[in-house]
Amino acid sequence: MNKILTLCILGILSITMLYGIDKNYSLDLKFYQNAYALDDTMDSISFGELNTGTVAVNQQTNLVYVTNFRNGTVSVIDGDSNDMIDFFKAGKTPFGLGINEKTNMIYVGAEYNNTLYVINGFTNTIEDSIEIKEPYDIAVDPNTNMVYVTSDGSKSVYAIDGNTNKIVKTFEVSDPCGIAVNTETDMIYVTSESTNKVHVIDSKKNEIVGIIDVSESPRGVIANPTTNMIYVTNQKANTVSIIDGSTNSVIDSIDVGDNPKRVVVNPESNIIYVTNQDSNSLSVINGSTNSVIGSIPVNSPFEMAINSDSNKIYTTFYGTGELTVIQGYVPGKQEITLSDNLPPIKQMKLGISSKEVTCDAGKELMFKNSNGAAACVKSETVEKLIARNWGYR
Repeated sequence: MNKILTLCILGILSITMLYGIDKNYSLDLKFYQNAYALDDTMDSISFGELNTGTVAVNQQTNLVYVTNFRNGTVSVIDGDSNDMIDFFKAGKTPFGLGINEKTNMIYVGAEYNNTLYVINGFTNTIEDSIEIKEPYDIAVDPNTNMVYVTSDGSKSVYAIDGNTNKIVKTFEVSDPCGIAVNTETDMIYVTSESTNKVHVIDSKKNEIVGIIDVSESPRGVIANPTTNMIYVTNQKANTVSIIDGSTNSVIDSIDVGDNPKRVVVNPESNIIYVTNQDSNSLSVINGSTNSVIGSIPVNSPFEMAINSDSNKIYTTFYGTGELTVIQGYVPGKQEITLSDNLPPIKQMKLGISSKEVTCDAGKELMFKNSNGAAACVKSETVEKLIARNWGYR
């Protein structure tokens, strides 16, 4: 018994030494099983003493990435079970995240390390690093394999070739903050907090092709590739500006909660979510009517990501060590109008066995090695997941 205990202690010490984690911010090893249900539509995952930064989702693998800027790590979470399955080091104070779902490359901005790390999503190891002053927000255009990084410290947006990991162009933008890509038009949208403007970059030409006036202190931005509408949060105006991507002009403004930070969209349902940090809520917006249709109570939401395949929303606030997982709104209250099937987890909750789960066109049924749960995965990704021992047919 004493020998087993000694081996366990040595194992934990080895992990700590391997990753160089500061003892004051050591990983809570109990995290692996401590996701707990708040109600039927919300979970909360505790990171112990860690302070979460931002969050991003790879919909192809259904993996969720969360930066922990105080101890220099990135947590990898299984989107089905909400369990942390891995973590890796990423310099000092990692914050911004970007993902290329076609190449499965993860980009992590270590803000005070002045470094952008290129992570292989199959192995969760660092493949390259790029020197950038105070990298903050990151957007990836998978069509052109270009990576765009905002830097408030240098008042610039960097364009990086994902094939070579080299900076190919730098754009001057005053106080750049949020950045997003429209994957249908290959247009990049960058918010400028101090000038109340949004800069538009053509990813194919790598040129600024427009500058749009919005409201006071714009921060978060997202594009709906289905409707070509762009949504911008205005922190001091407590509004969301709506930009028509075909004309690059503001066509509407929506009142939301206090101090809105980030915004995400589910292109399938055309539902938009906004984090209202000072109102402790998410505003739910119907993109068809440009009206707020609901509010979700969340403690100090700041950063946010969405998996439109599973309709799950992930929010963090960097002052805490928690990730909140919310089941997204479905138009018509569970009446699916824009998708053939419910997500696998919902089908199983209705009593359907994992082997009888049905998937939308273009997706295949797989079963996870860890727990045998069903998952609907894009056909082109199946063999990759089998190769990394994630699941089986």
